[in-house]
Amino acid sequence: MAGLEYAGFRRRALASLLDNAVWIVFFFWIYANVVAVAFDASDTAGVVSVIVFFSLWFNYFAFCEWRWGQTIGKNATGLEVRSLDGAERLTYGQASIRNLLRLIDFFLVGELMIISSARKQRLGDRAAKTVVVRRSSTKRVAPGGAPSHEAQERTT
Repeated sequence: MAGLEYAGFRRRALASLLDNAVWIVFFFWIYANVVAVAFDASDTAGVVSVIVFFSLWFNYFAFCEWRWGQTIGKNATGLEVRSLDGAERLTYGQASIRNLLRLIDFFLVGELMIISSARKQRLGDRAAKTVVVRRSSTKRVAPGGAPSHEAQERTT
């Protein structure tokens, strides 16, 4: 994968911080009410609603990276996830594997692996055969797969 600039820990951490900030706001402003109502109904309903929340959190990362190659945070920081096999986009399996291992990577394993890896891959990237790269300035993609306004201006 010549010509790619692999994303370092700081930029990746900023992207993750942005993504998780969106989820924290979503949880405390919207979903917390759902959880409260569910726990009022029964403890089982409350636990199920918490499990659903974490499932949504996981699937947000996996779906966005599978569909667009980036999450909101990665888009804001100019990053995208690419498959090492050169495919146009990740498979859902690749996106799922790298995000399942996000929980292990969170506890310093990911940071150490990014710093020590030539391709700056964390455990999830290695297992899924992916890399996180800085998006080239000629290819700016907005969420949804459409070229960004900036990219459209350059072509006209």
